[in-house]
Amino acid sequence: MAKYSASETTKMKMINAAGELAAEVGLDNVSTRAVADRSGENIGSIHYHFGGKDGLFEAVVREAMKDYMSKARESLMADLASDPPDREAFSQMIRSIVAGEIDDMFRSGRAPWHSQVIYQLLQRDDALYELFRTEHLDPSMDGMYRFFKLVDPAMTNEDAFLHAAVMKMPIFAHANYMKAMLKRLDVAAYSEEYLQKLEDLLVSQTQWALGLPLDKPA
Repeated sequence: MAKYSASETTKMKMINAAGELAAEVGLDNVSTRAVADRSGENIGSIHYHFGGKDGLFEAVVREAMKDYMSKARESLMADLASDPPDREAFSQMIRSIVAGEIDDMFRSGRAPWHSQVIYQLLQRDDALYELFRTEHLDPSMDGMYRFFKLVDPAMTNEDAFLHAAVMKMPIFAHANYMKAMLKRLDVAAYSEEYLQKLEDLLVSQTQWALGLPLDKPA
């Protein structure tokens, strides 16, 4: 568990409070008073630590993005920088990407509000979206484009985007609509068996669509 100074602890309490509220009522509907009440801190602390509401929300976005790139995907990008993999290796890389996304969303201990805030950012056209786009979204998508074009050099950016979306968006949907999905499944949380089935389905359909050999879970 991370250890913080008193100042950092205060900041993290306010960031988490703002993130939780944003997940509940939307970024545009979060007031500094509500953040102060939720965090148990003085409203003046927001201005002291963040310079105001805009600075607080920037800190919320940065917290939601922090460590979002899993070690598995970092390793993937490193592999792509070396000799081009064979088709069996491409198949295993697809599994690594999907498993890494599922780990990030459901096994990392990440606060549930992180994915909710990122979902909201994708609906915006402002400074917060630009921060997310330039520091996370563009680099991540550029890496995915490179990956899919190595699999199929004739692939366009549009096709690469479509493959990435079909492969990854069901994972995000399971996070962003978790409450409704769990209610429909009549369970309190996704089981490991369910998450493995999700991984296997997304992996196999992507491998099949790209004409790659189907693999099995490690």
